[in-house]
Amino acid sequence: MSAERSFTDEQLRAIERRDGPLLVSAGAGAGKTSVLVERFVRSVVEDGAPVESILAITFTEKAAAQLRTRVRGRFVQQGRREEARAAETAWISTIHGFCARVLRTHALRAGLDPEFRVIETLEAERLRLEAFDLALADYLGGEARGERLDLVVRYGPDGLADMVRTTYAHLRSLGHEHPKLPDLSEPREAGEVESLRGAARDALAELGGSSGKRVGEARAALESCLELLEADCLPDPAALEPLCFPAGAANALKGPACAHYLEARGALAALCSARAEYGDHGRLRDLLAAYGTRYGELKRGRSGVDFDDLELGAARLFEEHPTVCAEYAERFTQIMVDEFQDTNRLQNSLLGSLDRDNLFRVGDERQSIYRFRHADVSVFREHRDAARAAGRAEQITVNFRSRREVLEAIDTLFASIWGDSFVPLREGPAAREGEPRVTPCVELIVSDRAPARWKQLVAEGEDAAEALFGESMRAVPAWRAAEARSLARRIEQLTLGGPFDLREVVVLVRATTNLSVYERALEERGIPTYVLGGRGYWSQQQVSDLRAYLSALANPRDEPALYSVLGSPLAGVSLDALVLVAESGRRAHGAWGALERLVPPEGSGREGGGEALAAALPEEDLRRLEAFVPRFRAERADAPRISLERLIDRAVTDSGYDRAVLALPAGDRRMANVRKLMRMAREFEREDGRDLRAFIDFVAERDLVSEREGQAPLESEDVDAVRLMTVHRAKGLEFPVVCVADLGKKGREDDSALRITEDGSVGIRLASIQGGRMDSAQLVQIKERQRREDEQEERRVFYVAATRAQEHLILSGATDLEKLPEAGDMEEPMRWVRAALAEQPGVRLEEVRPQELDAALPEAECRPAAPPP
Repeated sequence: MSAERSFTDEQLRAIERRDGPLLVSAGAGAGKTSVLVERFVRSVVEDGAPVESILAITFTEKAAAQLRTRVRGRFVQQGRREEARAAETAWISTIHGFCARVLRTHALRAGLDPEFRVIETLEAERLRLEAFDLALADYLGGEARGERLDLVVRYGPDGLADMVRTTYAHLRSLGHEHPKLPDLSEPREAGEVESLRGAARDALAELGGSSGKRVGEARAALESCLELLEADCLPDPAALEPLCFPAGAANALKGPACAHYLEARGALAALCSARAEYGDHGRLRDLLAAYGTRYGELKRGRSGVDFDDLELGAARLFEEHPTVCAEYAERFTQIMVDEFQDTNRLQNSLLGSLDRDNLFRVGDERQSIYRFRHADVSVFREHRDAARAAGRAEQITVNFRSRREVLEAIDTLFASIWGDSFVPLREGPAAREGEPRVTPCVELIVSDRAPARWKQLVAEGEDAAEALFGESMRAVPAWRAAEARSLARRIEQLTLGGPFDLREVVVLVRATTNLSVYERALEERGIPTYVLGGRGYWSQQQVSDLRAYLSALANPRDEPALYSVLGSPLAGVSLDALVLVAESGRRAHGAWGALERLVPPEGSGREGGGEALAAALPEEDLRRLEAFVPRFRAERADAPRISLERLIDRAVTDSGYDRAVLALPAGDRRMANVRKLMRMAREFEREDGRDLRAFIDFVAERDLVSEREGQAPLESEDVDAVRLMTVHRAKGLEFPVVCVADLGKKGREDDSALRITEDGSVGIRLASIQGGRMDSAQLVQIKERQRREDEQEERRVFYVAATRAQEHLILSGATDLEKLPEAGDMEEPMRWVRAALAEQPGVRLEEVRPQELDAALPEAECRPAAPPP
């Protein structure tokens, strides 16, 4: 077979070992997709395997399409036209696509409508929201209504929805088609109440006439404990929390009776917590079952299945019909799985049912970053260890993406936290080609994370970030504002004043929470930005303004929406005017009532309250409100008769909003966001009719469930702007310049109020009627086990981010620059990043300290004036 491209020895071993199963650990940028393509093609050309006898699984539709295109292209290079045509219908797909193809072929055996449709992610999320609402109504209408209502009051409907839906999805990923919580043994009382009552009395006697602040506090706790125990039932565990005291705080508290009291209080608290958890566990189990029933009914009513149903249905089909499973196992001479580190137990079981010692898996445990979607990196590790023991494992470590200088920094950095288990990335053949465009190729930008030092620079009570870095940084931690300003300045130097194009630069963040801070810092320097993923679209000001406008149009008594409209370019009134309207509204049944008095319908006179408001308002604000209110009133009257798209269009054009938006930096991109909302309105109306309130709810749901809705594209995605996105969105991509920002942000732990492990352990964050929260003993144990796993996931996310860089890597964040604290689980990554790289010779270090702010960021840099659009 001709070799139009060369492969490394490592790659060739992964390609040519087709005599049995193989697991390949492939580092970032190591060309694993090329290996997969070549292995597929050589299986056909050299081994005589029919194209249709090879199953190739990837984990996104985009990746599957790219793999198909590359396989077809490689066949064309080999002059194999027939095989290239066969590749069009080859078994190259996501695992969901494979399952759907199997289930359509055997729909009746699988118990499905032969015409079933796959419910896409967004629609499925909307159905889950509806299913929970229906389930909650069923739940509250059933038996033990008082106990169930108590559960809803304590946790809240939204809290219960999160607990139930998260648990349902997690159990489905483990292979439970009809999820239910495992049974718990009921905790039994064994004299804990009497023991504590006696211990409290003994401790009071031991204290006797002792005095002092700590003794007085302890005596009050003991007396409150005895009072609490007078009830006939076990106390709320939250009520026992404050009834303790530090044993060594005073000599009088060091006696044996006080020690026994604290021990007895702990024993009763554990019992009460276990009993409360047992009760809530049973009630949540019932709610989970009701939710599963309702969700299933909604899907069946649409003849639909979601992605979990595809996997579960295929697994059940193979289990219940072994001949069908054997048919597919015998069909495939080779099974190839890409991104194996992102599989879960259910998917692994499905693949295993087809395995005939012909399973080729490729992945990288360091790039397993989808734990929140139930990916389980331990699946990869288990198979890798087994493959090594059997001599069926290979590694690909040569990186074809990054320059030598970037790779050296990455290897140094991650060897510092992973030690000997980390396999360094080796240089590819082009890693040293040419001189770098900018040196050094790796940079650290570190601001001081100590809030107290920043506050010393401003007056007491002032917002430090606003005072030091401008109005747009209000309510942002000063250290993050300093970092964002410094990073934006460096990007400007590299692009507008340097050798890189704007489109070559990406800013990556762990989560979208603070993405807008970096976006503003760039735009205020006149640097166009383009946000992909996260809440990029829904967080855009134009989208927020128009959503508020539609909400106020549907209900002008929706005051948050109305105030948002008044303060936006749709009305354009000042903050002072909003305060005056709010004051008048307190005497006029709300802000809209005040505005109706200020600008009454044509033919009516302005009443006393309106006259007073008119006299108080600045002249320009009065003029703007006199223009806005009649227009808004007329639009409310016309709304039922005109299309939703036209409603938005009129709001934008009649108010001059479009001109105001186009005058802003990147105005064309901002107007594209407006047009996208108009397009959504048109499509919604075509499907669901002209219903303004329903469209508002639809948009709110879409905001809630659409985690990765990018900004509206312009003519092409290839816009000349700096891109901002989450690390997850960037996986599989590469960029000449990568800026990994917000490394001063602490890690994000799983904060679920209900957790369940693979071994069936369940933990609940117990809620009391008074609003308090406390983790059950079981949840504490689960969190302790999972905290380390959370930290490892955080580090893998950072590894993925850093390995996107081709030529230049900037690591930007904050840590305490005086104390330089040691790295710790879920602490800010900049702790260990700075420790590993700050003194490396090939790394540029820039530190921003409060006491040296004028030197690091002069006034013009702290408050940059963007050039006119």
